[in-house]
Amino acid sequence: MTFGQLSVWRVMEDWPLDRWSETYLCTAVPVPFSCPRERVIQAFNALCERHESLRTHFVDTPRGPVQRVQPAGNPVDIATVDCPGLTTSEAESVGLDLAREPIDRERDFARRFTVVTDGGQATYAVIVVDHIVADGIALRRLCGELTALMGGDDPNGQQWLDETPSQPSDLALAQRSDANRARREAAVGYWHRLLDTLPSHLFPVPDEAGHRPGRIEAVLRSPGARSALGRTSRRMSVPPQGILLALNSLATAVVTGSRQVVLTLQSSNRFTAPWRSIVSSMNQYAPLPLDISTAPDAFAQYAKHVQGGAFKAYRFGSYDIDTVTALVRAKRDITLGFDHFYNFMAHDIPTGPDTDLEINSDLQSRRIEATHPQRQIGPRFDVKVHSGLDMPIFVRADPRLIPQPRLYTLLTWYDEELHRLATDSDTSVAAMLARCEDAIGRHETR
Repeated sequence: MTFGQLSVWRVMEDWPLDRWSETYLCTAVPVPFSCPRERVIQAFNALCERHESLRTHFVDTPRGPVQRVQPAGNPVDIATVDCPGLTTSEAESVGLDLAREPIDRERDFARRFTVVTDGGQATYAVIVVDHIVADGIALRRLCGELTALMGGDDPNGQQWLDETPSQPSDLALAQRSDANRARREAAVGYWHRLLDTLPSHLFPVPDEAGHRPGRIEAVLRSPGARSALGRTSRRMSVPPQGILLALNSLATAVVTGSRQVVLTLQSSNRFTAPWRSIVSSMNQYAPLPLDISTAPDAFAQYAKHVQGGAFKAYRFGSYDIDTVTALVRAKRDITLGFDHFYNFMAHDIPTGPDTDLEINSDLQSRRIEATHPQRQIGPRFDVKVHSGLDMPIFVRADPRLIPQPRLYTLLTWYDEELHRLATDSDTSVAAMLARCEDAIGRHETR
């Protein structure tokens, strides 16, 4: 397997089967009005011919898990469901309902395709993939190619169709080749340094820590926070991802009661050709240790410090998880687990000169609401930032770590601090921590 495929396999191998579908990715692609159902089916078949991951079985063997690519050209199973008048999100729900039963990766292809129709006219082409098949970037490529194959207008999709795609089987060989030896050794060296320098109570997290089910979730939707983040990014010369990562590290410190934290980033590992747009699972967990007690107190400097650490973590984000797990077991006598996730997917934050204008009054509104978390196990503190005009910030947590009412006040703190950062150039990290402690009623214990 590729390193990304193997990471998905290992992370989920001891999950109960009824929870596998919690990580399935789903998207509904609108079908162009003039496109008949037969062309949608042809488009799905073409995708499977182009991308090996859509016709791969993942099998455990005596020498470890492997991918077995099946020949192209076989007919593809595609469900058709007639549901008039659906929205995009409703169409996605239809696709997920058909993938409610866990996919058997060894005997089944780890994807589900559905054509949603309205009175016989195809309206949506729904893709559901197990995370071992594709990550978010790979899914965007599949959507773009599918749109172009159906005759829709998608310049990126057409450009991808004009390319010969790279395949996961080639990547697996490249990652284990002699030419890649230096990168593999550097990644393992990074883990050695983490284990040699971080206290055992802090890192790594025992794997069983995330296996007790029961999670709560809430979302902050704030156009004003999005605008403020763009203005702060431009003024501080730090990407929006880094600004919010630094802010989130302070929240993590308060929630966990420690000024030393280890965040888990998701490294896309799509930094070099020809793997930038490969349809596979490339994401791997990248630990980022931070000691806030010794970091700069001015938030602008702290954000640059955090961003530098994140770049280093991403640099070593591609690794053989079996090698790392064996290292952790040898040094710490535990099974490797991860916690305190941060995943920034809001790549549409405006940071141009117009963000220096006063924020319009209609951007000041915020909404905080409870949502139902799809995943009920995994990290005990998980923050995801999505694209959109209201920049949804989802926080999923173990209620034993932070109860639901405090989750709301924590999201209020995120919103207020982002607005404050846009106008206060002398913001102090210590003051931000104190406000967060007051918001959720928790103070440093270690």
